[in-house]
Amino acid sequence: MLPNSVRLESALITGAASGIGAAFASKLAARKARLWLVDKDRDRLTGVTKALEAEHDIRVEAIHADLGESSGQDAVVDVIARQPDLDLLINNAGFSIPGIFRRMASERQVAMLQVHVIAPTRFCRAVLPAMVKRRSGAIINVCSMAQYVDSAGQYGASKIYLDAFSRNLAVEVGHLGIKVQALIPGYVATNFDSTDDFQQPRRNVIPGYLWSTPDTVAEASLRQLASAQVRCVPGAGNRVMEFMLRNGLYSRRLVRRWLV
Repeated sequence: MLPNSVRLESALITGAASGIGAAFASKLAARKARLWLVDKDRDRLTGVTKALEAEHDIRVEAIHADLGESSGQDAVVDVIARQPDLDLLINNAGFSIPGIFRRMASERQVAMLQVHVIAPTRFCRAVLPAMVKRRSGAIINVCSMAQYVDSAGQYGASKIYLDAFSRNLAVEVGHLGIKVQALIPGYVATNFDSTDDFQQPRRNVIPGYLWSTPDTVAEASLRQLASAQVRCVPGAGNRVMEFMLRNGLYSRRLVRRWLV
């Protein structure tokens, strides 16, 4: 059962066509929530939308948008503005570019910052006035354990912002009845590292016992929404790993092999 003290009758989820985003959509659809699902993969998004509508007899609106572009963000902001009763915003969209920062294409770097930093910030700003007015609502920002590790590239750095932003936002609006969560999953079995950018998927080098499923991550996140905790780290093993990473208690050689 999910917490009864947090109303979850409607939600907007970015990166909803697969992985953690699709798992969130499935969990909320089972509760008969009305959903707005955002993704840049039109075919997958259409498939998820139709499947949820057929299985749960609910209304799901698909929003095809590339959040790496301002026009895609504008489309989502417009939807949020037209839904003053939106209960939950889940900023889940994200991607990584492995490799050395100075060798990466600048347009990809800018796109990552747009997706991880600018888009979540804009969407939170768009949804908060109505939430504050009615003194209810929730925001989940999907962060990463990579934020604790100094490594090449900017993925971890962008997630540092999202984590800090979430905690600061919780201070600002928590006393107004709004829940803000920084979700920090560990290794999750998704298609995150199955793109052409990755020469070797992480599942080939990381022990199987460290992996979670999108379903368990979404379930843990929604359960914790009713609590006062801002950071959510699903799974006992992940909480141990998060503690060690956050406090620098790790082998840099091993981390470079697993995270970089």
